[in-house]
This record gives sequence, C-alpha cells and structure tokens, in this order.
Amino acid sequence: MQKKPRTQTIVAIATPASAGAIGIIRLSGEDSLKIALKVFRAKGFERGKIEPRRMYLGEISAQNFKDKAFCVFFKSPESYTGEDMVEFHTHGGTSVLKGVLRLMCDIGARPATAGEFTKRAFLNGKMTLAVAEGIEDMINAESEAEAMQAYRLLSGELAGGIKDTISLLLEAVSTVDASLDYPEELLEDMREPVRQCLCEAKKNLEETLKSSLVNRHLKDGVTAVIAGLTNVGKSSLLNALLKEDRAIVTNIAGTTRDTLKEALEIGGVKINILDTAGIRNSTDEIEKEGIARAKKASQSADLVLFVTDLSAPETPEESAFFDSLKGKKIIKIGNKGDIKKYEKGEDIIVEARAGKNISALVELIKNALEVSKSGELVILTRERHIKLTEEALLNISLSLKNFNNLTADLLSSQIKTAHKLLSQITGTDASEEIVDKIFSSFCVGK
Repeated sequence: MQKKPRTQTIVAIATPASAGAIGIIRLSGEDSLKIALKVFRAKGFERGKIEPRRMYLGEISAQNFKDKAFCVFFKSPESYTGEDMVEFHTHGGTSVLKGVLRLMCDIGARPATAGEFTKRAFLNGKMTLAVAEGIEDMINAESEAEAMQAYRLLSGELAGGIKDTISLLLEAVSTVDASLDYPEELLEDMREPVRQCLCEAKKNLEETLKSSLVNRHLKDGVTAVIAGLTNVGKSSLLNALLKEDRAIVTNIAGTTRDTLKEALEIGGVKINILDTAGIRNSTDEIEKEGIARAKKASQSADLVLFVTDLSAPETPEESAFFDSLKGKKIIKIGNKGDIKKYEKGEDIIVEARAGKNISALVELIKNALEVSKSGELVILTRERHIKLTEEALLNISLSLKNFNNLTADLLSSQIKTAHKLLSQITGTDASEEIVDKIFSSFCVGK
C-alpha cells in the first residue's frame, strides 16, 4: 500500500524538549523552502540559488526575537521523507525552539503528528515498515545490544530476509497457479519445485523464529542472582560489579534481608543483578521471609552467582543449598581469596572487597549467558513480527503436511495467506489501520 500522502507542509521540533546547546526544527512538504525563505537570511540563500544538502549560516527572525542559525534544504526525492524538507539548527533553548515552531505554523505549516515524518517516508517508498520500526527501536534502545538489533532492523536486514522468503512463496504460488487448468492435481513436473520452495521458506522462518527466544533478554535484560550463606561477601561482590557502594556491607550476619536489584551492562546486554539474603537458620520473621525470597529468586534466575567463603569450611547447609540449584546455570565464586584456607570446587576466586579478579568474573558471566552472540543475529524484537512469522510458518507447514492431498486452488490459497502475512512485516500489504497504529507510538518530530 503505497498511496501518496497529503502534501501539506508539517513542522516539529526534532530534538528533546529540554534545553541544550543545539535544537533542530524540521519541515517537510511542498512549501518547506517557501516558508524558510520568509524567515531565514543568509548569503547565497536566495530562491533559485540554494544548493540542496548545503548548510547555510545565517539569521532566523521570529516575531519577538532573532537567532543565529544554520539552515539546510533537502530536495525531493533525495530526503528522509521523500518530500522537500528544511531543517533549522538553532540554539537549543526551549523558548527559542518553541518560538521558531510557532513562527512556522503562523506562516503556513501545521504541527506534525507523532511519527508523521517517518510515516511519510514509508508512504513515499523510502523505507519498509520494518525499517521504520527499527528507527523507533533505535531511539528507545536501553542497551548496546538493543541498539545493535535496532540498527539491523533499520538497515533492512530483517526486511531483506523476509523478502527472500516472500520471493520463494511467490515462485511457488506462480507455479501452482500455472497448473490451475488441471484442478485435481499439480502436474508431476511442477510438484517437486513447489515443494522445494516451501521447504526452504519453512526453514528460513524457523531459523528466524529461533531468534525471538533472545528477545526477552534484549528487552528486559537477563537476571543474575548473587546467592550463598550469610556473611560470605555477596553485598561486597555486588558493589564490586557495580563499582560503587550500593549495598550495605558489615561483618554482622544477616545484614541483607530482602532482594536488592541493580542493573549494569555486560557485553552490551543489560544484566539485572539481585543481591539476596544470606541462607541460614533464623527465627527472625523478617529475615525468614528474605531467605524464602532469596531461594525463589535463585530458582527463577538466568544465572546464579553462588558465593562461598574460602576462609571457612563448607557446611551441610551450604552444600544443600548448592545442590538445590542443580539444573541452573551457576558460577561458583570463591570469595576472600586473600585468606583462602579451603577448596570448594570454585569456578573463580575473587577478593570482592578489594575488587580483585572482578574483570575475569565479568568475562565468565558474559560467556555463561552467551551475551556476545546477541550482536551476531538478526533478532525478532517486535511482537508484531513474531506473531506474523509464526502464522506464516503455520500455513507453510500445513501446506507441506497436506501437500499430496491438496488441490491446486487450495494449495495456492494457503501459500498466498503466508505471503500476505509476511508482506505485513515489510508493509507492502499492511492495512491503513496497522500503519497508523505503528506510527502513533513514535515521538513527534520523527
């Protein structure tokens, strides 16, 4: 659906609303340059002489103030939206930006709605719908891994892969449709090429969907729980990982009575670190609740950082707690390596209070969670893409399962359904309602 958008000129502030060194106001539409010529003066910035993509330094005159500013003109179709565009780079004071915005509206532009610039870019064929969604994901990314996946999306890697599968489906359905003069069965020499196209399309989508399992880790982060007995150095380890004194550290057993959650980035991935209450027999009701929460958190974690005190012997209680975590990903950390007296089968030895060997521990965490692989895959990070891919895969799988029993018209119908579902990812077959919903979540000015 590539219908031509309205050509009314829109305007918005493209930089954050808070004050900054530089602010950007952008216009898009057929009157963009006409409006710029009314308010901006600079040497060479005159009708018929303006060079597209050249930054002009001059003066912008609003109703009650003036500002030194840069202005650049992007001529259609070589612009972000595919329309004529103008950007003003002014000083970033909020009063300046709002004053310039008001001036643009007074002389012919209208305020842009959320995501309207990118929506126009999509409608003008400058990008697929998946690429547009990648732009929003890049803006909202909270970790390097999320930013990397957003970049893959906005650079068209997902759309490219989906288009390859769409091409396979088109090849299959065109072959099937060519046999419709024989409605009872596919011609024998057509049958195998169609099956091969469907098998390859099925394999592509299965591999793509595997990546969606990583999505939760990218969006929400992975959870690592610091667990162990009381007074083994769990809170000191948290502080060492964060490189700040976040948790209270004392020699008194049972200081931590509840879970303390902090976040850091390892290998570009957000890691949610939980410091938990130390495990021991206690009659204190508050501490008992903290211990119960510690055990529950350890069982649900993606990784358990099990801390032991190498200056003290292993106890039956410690062994029992460690054994209860079998089946979990565990890094056994021997703390107090400077006064080590006992071997406890540890994976790594640290001195948490002194921060020694913490960088090696970080590498172990990275390897255990396989966070380095998150940047190597094109991951489905949007529920819309996951759902459409799952539905398309179901149709292809059913087509293959019933391949020998389906008439040509029924087989064609199933393949076309899968094709339509995948085309909604790229936007070539997305309804106006879906398009409007997607762009409504964008920020104004993008």
